[in-house]
Amino acid sequence: MLKRLGFMIPCLLVLAGCPKNAPPMVPSLEGPAIAERGDSVRVTAYSFDPESEALSYLFAWGDGTESGWGGPIASGVECVVWHAYEDTGTYGVTAKCRDAGHETDWSDTLFVRVGEFGPYVPHQPSGPDTVPVGDSAAFVTAAGHPLQRRVAFQFDWGDTLGDWGGFVPAGEFFSARHAFTRGGVMAVRVRARDTLEHISDWSRPKSVVVTDTFRLRRPDAGRSPLYSYWAVATITFPSFTRR
Repeated sequence: MLKRLGFMIPCLLVLAGCPKNAPPMVPSLEGPAIAERGDSVRVTAYSFDPESEALSYLFAWGDGTESGWGGPIASGVECVVWHAYEDTGTYGVTAKCRDAGHETDWSDTLFVRVGEFGPYVPHQPSGPDTVPVGDSAAFVTAAGHPLQRRVAFQFDWGDTLGDWGGFVPAGEFFSARHAFTRGGVMAVRVRARDTLEHISDWSRPKSVVVTDTFRLRRPDAGRSPLYSYWAVATITFPSFTRR
């Protein structure tokens, strides 16, 4: 009996000195805060295993579905997955991972709001305050997009509705020129459209005074110097705003 105890004690001491296999850390998640319905959402998970064991990952998408265990992936290497939501709403994405002998708890929740997202309302057009009739003047605007889709612009010039311009990157300045056909105070405004035909509201209007200059010939009675002359008049018409 003593011999057996003498043999077991060194073994227990050796086992007590052996490091235990530690579980991997709970994954951290990165992904978008918003997404369009039907678009593939990219989510990245990251974890590290103290013994550098390969890891497998499981994702819960918050819509009642899970990804199933995927991997193994080397410790410390990002795991990238994609998921498309069929309905609008706010979904909570979580993930966990495991090595050969341990499984982590669920991660913190990544919330994704799924819906229909169009361009932001464009900036108020920037341009001259006064323009003569018939002169071409340039106006500049810009509009962002929550999903960074390309955007096009349409100006309402006050005397006519312009055509849609070409698509430009979201947030990039866009310039358009226009020659006003009549005098008055014009309310110039602009709206944006993305590649999925989502259209924004109209921007705040920019008031532009359009001046109309013409020549008026007085009748000359017998070509008398008193009546034979040209008069030049500049007329600004009463204010109005085109709706």
